[in-house]
Amino acid sequence: MSQMRTRGWTTPRLLLMAASLLVVAWWGRRALEDIYLFAVGQTDNGYILCAPMVAAYLLWLRRSRLQFIRYRPNLVGPALIALGMWTSTWGDLNGVQLAWHAGVLIAMFGCVYGMTGWEVVRQFAPVIIALLLVIPVPGRVRHMLAAPAQEFSVVTAHGVLQILGFDAIRSGNVITIAGEPVAVGEACNGMRMVFALALVVYAFVFSVPFSMTTRLLLIVLAPVVALVCNIVRLVPTSIAYGWFDPTVAEQIHDIGGWLMLPLALVLLMGIVRLLRWLDVPVMNWRLVPS
Repeated sequence: MSQMRTRGWTTPRLLLMAASLLVVAWWGRRALEDIYLFAVGQTDNGYILCAPMVAAYLLWLRRSRLQFIRYRPNLVGPALIALGMWTSTWGDLNGVQLAWHAGVLIAMFGCVYGMTGWEVVRQFAPVIIALLLVIPVPGRVRHMLAAPAQEFSVVTAHGVLQILGFDAIRSGNVITIAGEPVAVGEACNGMRMVFALALVVYAFVFSVPFSMTTRLLLIVLAPVVALVCNIVRLVPTSIAYGWFDPTVAEQIHDIGGWLMLPLALVLLMGIVRLLRWLDVPVMNWRLVPS
């Protein structure tokens, strides 16, 4: 009993952890503010605002596991705080935004780890990873992903338009339909929604008790799902820009972007149903028939 009391959470211990988080957050406030400005100032980074909501949702689903998180002070936490502060400072001085942003989050995680130990990672790893997704993806990485995705999407959409009987001509990443050139490659390359789609996949995978094999398979297929959604969006967008008023076409373009999210969920559920049809075990447990 005495050992359990020493490892229990008392008000001073909770206040100590909260105070350490606030101190580190205040120290790294410039980096945290920069992350927020990235999220609200650039369309491609809008997914950052969704990451904390996904983390909160996954935490709520795992709230019963909080009973396993005991007070376990250790020296790894202070080491992580020091490492995070050094990384953030180095990134700030050398203009490496990824290190600048990530360092603050590492230091904040160190505040929690230093009082809870490894158990918080074992019980809430999906939540921690979701929080790390608030780190803006470097522009160089986005461009590397955008180029092949853009070309593949335009080529496939052009082929679908021809199959549907539309007189479409492709020149690079521009599709000319009904005499109107449509730069769908740049306007709809999917990079504005691909990370939001990744968060949807991530939330879906870790909100259902799938087996680890199924989770890994769905995560690996996430880029394929994103490409399929983008191609489905490109076809009506191209038709709209070729046949309708630009204002109407822009509205169809925006609506199509948001419809990619529920479409991604439908595709994921379809993959799961296919695995079940193939009699592949997808869950960690199966319900016993009554």
